[in-house]
Amino acid sequence: MNPVLGEAALKLRDGRTFTLVLDFEAMVAAESAYGKPIAQTLDDADKGFLGATRSLLFGTLRAHHPDVTLQDATAIYVGNGNEVVSALEAASAASRAKRAEDKEPGKARPRRGKSSGSNGAKRG
Repeated sequence: MNPVLGEAALKLRDGRTFTLVLDFEAMVAAESAYGKPIAQTLDDADKGFLGATRSLLFGTLRAHHPDVTLQDATAIYVGNGNEVVSALEAASAASRAKRAEDKEPGKARPRRGKSSGSNGAKRG
């Protein structure tokens, strides 16, 4: 597991372990499950809304555990609330660290081609 990639371990009380990944796909899955934009989902989770936290758990499980359903995420959260919150916080911190690293001065960035015109369309 590499925490720089936004990953964190979730160890359940029954001994099972999962790897959470907070990346773009996780955020899209969380939005879809919660029905609100990711900024609102994250804010609601910070405020203690159970549905928002469960949706984030579901989204972060998808990369390494694609067969986990929303109902499975509910069961995991209900039986391991403190562990889930701690693991989500760790994944979030690792994801923020990765984004900060990507923004460091002097770090190579992908090149973007020149566009033509005001609509940004590239020349053929």
